[in-house]
Amino acid sequence: MSMKMIVIIAVLFVLLSGQIVAGTGAPQASKLDTSTKDFRITMSGSPFGIAAGFLYGYQGVKPYDFMNEVRKLGSGFTKVYLFWNQVEREKGKYDWTAVDRFVDQLKSPDEGLLALFSSSQWAVKRPSSLLPPSPAKNLDDYYRFVYDVVKHCRGRVRYWQNDSEPNNPIYWSGTKEEFVAQLKVFYKAVKDADASAVVVVGGYDGLFGPPGTFQMPNQQLGLSYFDYVLNEGRNAFDVFDLRLYADPYTIVPRVEFMRQKMLALGYNKHIISTEYGGPGLFEFAVNRKYIPLVISWSQSMAKGEAQGHEAPAKDPVEDLYDKMSTLAPETQMFMQGCPPELDAKYQRIQARGVVMRNIFALSAGVQKTIYWYLPGLPISTKDRYNVMSLMYGKIGMIDVRNDKFEERTVTANAFERMAKALTGVQAVKRILLPDKPSVFLFEVDRGKLGQVLVVWDRRDAFTGEDAPSIEVALPWSAKKAIARDALGHSVPVQVESNRVQLSVSLTPIFISGS
Repeated sequence: MSMKMIVIIAVLFVLLSGQIVAGTGAPQASKLDTSTKDFRITMSGSPFGIAAGFLYGYQGVKPYDFMNEVRKLGSGFTKVYLFWNQVEREKGKYDWTAVDRFVDQLKSPDEGLLALFSSSQWAVKRPSSLLPPSPAKNLDDYYRFVYDVVKHCRGRVRYWQNDSEPNNPIYWSGTKEEFVAQLKVFYKAVKDADASAVVVVGGYDGLFGPPGTFQMPNQQLGLSYFDYVLNEGRNAFDVFDLRLYADPYTIVPRVEFMRQKMLALGYNKHIISTEYGGPGLFEFAVNRKYIPLVISWSQSMAKGEAQGHEAPAKDPVEDLYDKMSTLAPETQMFMQGCPPELDAKYQRIQARGVVMRNIFALSAGVQKTIYWYLPGLPISTKDRYNVMSLMYGKIGMIDVRNDKFEERTVTANAFERMAKALTGVQAVKRILLPDKPSVFLFEVDRGKLGQVLVVWDRRDAFTGEDAPSIEVALPWSAKKAIARDALGHSVPVQVESNRVQLSVSLTPIFISGS
């Protein structure tokens, strides 16, 4: 099976398992909604990160410089995936090209996370150059590999992660017992090579609905998997990684749900999120009718490759493009070459989501987040017909042309505004407005830099921007206020009697005193 097909199926697994939950409608009650608590941001370095992408210096993707672009957007944290087979193709023979190209870009060890996939053509039980990773045949070889990589980077990279989303068979072909056994070896190797390093356990995809919310299909499998990891591997990691895709309005209870699992076991370790993003295609109800079509296409592709047959001359995604103008606008906006007004709407939805997901995450005590991902790669006419392009073709923050970062997206600009507005953030706390329950108001503590408010009205992600704004009066102690929304628009405000009055819609607004 080709690398492209494996990645496509992996994407499908994620999307079909969890992102069929709409992020719209009235807020759902949850016993674990602790969004009004005052969680502090205490981990060093920037809380805002952006990932480079899935491949770096491997499988035809050259290692490239990107951290300057990340920093320009106000981010100070990133991650790169590397594969055992990429760094040590033969036992004892290392290729440090990608490792050094990445590490040399870091100005501080707190800027970088390296995730090492246990994928090898000689050292693991199920040989693979890419996916799925597999348990090492000899844990001594695994220890030596991890130790040598960390020692090579000692003092230059703070965060190290073993594999990713092991509850997904695409990303781990062994058992949970084998995953934890290898995690323990990983932890020892990292600490032996660099005592100052921080171990982040291979991330949980986060595709579950906590009590009081929609329960995702088969979610108990992932939860049970990480129940075992949290219990048996408790002494083999420093930080827990919870991915924050799917419905942003369940982020707070999802984070608290995992925190409570750790507390029940007698410990409370920091939580970060090394991947988040949205919207997903199936977050919109009208698109769910395409789930069987997408599954059928992926299965036929896999069958054709496995048997040495050619793929179908025309796949269902191409059929969608043939009739694009007749499709629902919620479908069209995910497609390449859709009408400009729908492409612009998609970008606005994605930009709002970046701000909302970060605000929710920080208010829940998540210490760091990493947006998935930076480069907006050009997509050919042929490539637009594969599922990966349909799902993820528009998530990049900066368009790449001729191997150069060129034009920013609306999402990138919104990220930069958010990072600037939240500079120095120490805590984010929700303020409830009983008379306006659909309004989400957050108080941002920036220490000496002063307070910032972030506010929006919860509405349907697609149609909500067409509804009129509502007037709100919010608590405000400063003599003046300046408001600008996530899309860069100035918002008129009026300050009077310790209140700031303004019009609010579904686009997050930042309110500051200067």
